Amino acid sequence: MRQTAGAAGSGQFGLSKPASPGCMNGMSPFTPHVTRSVAHLGEKALIALLVDKFGAAAPPAPEGPGDDCAVLDDSTRRGRRLVTTDSVIYGRHFDAGVLPEDVGRKLIRRNVSDIAAMGGRPSDAILSLQMGGDVDAEWLARFAAGMREAALENDVRLVGGDVVRVTRGAFAAWLTLTGFAEKPMLRTGGRPGDFVYVTGTLGGSILGRHFAFRPRVDEGVFFAAHPAVRAGMDLTDGIAKDLPALIPDKAAAMLALGALPFSDDCLALAAKQGLPPAHLAITDGEDYELLVLADAAGAEAFEADFRARFPETKLTLIGRIVPAAGLSPGRLYDDDGAEIPEGGFDHFA
Repeated sequence: MRQTAGAAGSGQFGLSKPASPGCMNGMSPFTPHVTRSVAHLGEKALIALLVDKFGAAAPPAPEGPGDDCAVLDDSTRRGRRLVTTDSVIYGRHFDAGVLPEDVGRKLIRRNVSDIAAMGGRPSDAILSLQMGGDVDAEWLARFAAGMREAALENDVRLVGGDVVRVTRGAFAAWLTLTGFAEKPMLRTGGRPGDFVYVTGTLGGSILGRHFAFRPRVDEGVFFAAHPAVRAGMDLTDGIAKDLPALIPDKAAAMLALGALPFSDDCLALAAKQGLPPAHLAITDGEDYELLVLADAAGAEAFEADFRARFPETKLTLIGRIVPAAGLSPGRLYDDDGAEIPEGGFDHFA
């Protein structure tokens, strides 16, 4: 975003007022009124609007928006640098029934969750926007305000980006986020005999939790540093799809379905759809919890250390990694030894 932070902000467009009560159940990103559109603003004013709404989350140039690149000081030596990217796309990740602030918060938080999954802390971010000229400038301002809120709560600095105009009726935002980890927690490293743990509760995220989650940054840093933890990741596509990524060669995973920590939304949705809660808990996706493998020999100390450090975060033992003797390597099995079908979210299914 090659615009100085001191440029005129959104106040001159009358976009700083709080949302009216009628908008609280969602808002379309698009407007039929030309004077409300980003096309009417023009590129320079559009970028100024974003920078103004980012506020304290966007440092001044040269560290933040205003030059061809952000100039970042890497002398702090905070560990290994992590880099991730993720998006929010209209019609795919949200629709007109979602508050623009929630869309902006989710863009930040889902990227932060990736950093947390590696045991890191987030740092600097680059935003790329593709939007039609009919995007509503007020919607965009509120989207940016949601990003600012989530960025500040997660110590993310928005240091630059890019804006491009595409066809009408389109909006997509990509965030590239960096972070640092003293000891990155990888997906590899698990062994037969390891216990499988998950934070929080699972299932039913479609009822709204996928916009209201809290990335498990502190928990991820704890896991990466704990001697009992061998591997980990965040849960975005459901245990049925994600857990196999942690299973080592020539091994499988046994899940105790009755031990799964169901969310209230999972129980409500399961009752409405007539499905077992366990089915939703392992296939729904977008839980944004952390899934880790820990050495069984150190499990008692690991659980005690976690409870002492995070008394308000649930940690549940849900299974174990076992040798694949007589089982299909890389697959999941229930308490009775029956193979659990592949499931979870697939972008191209």
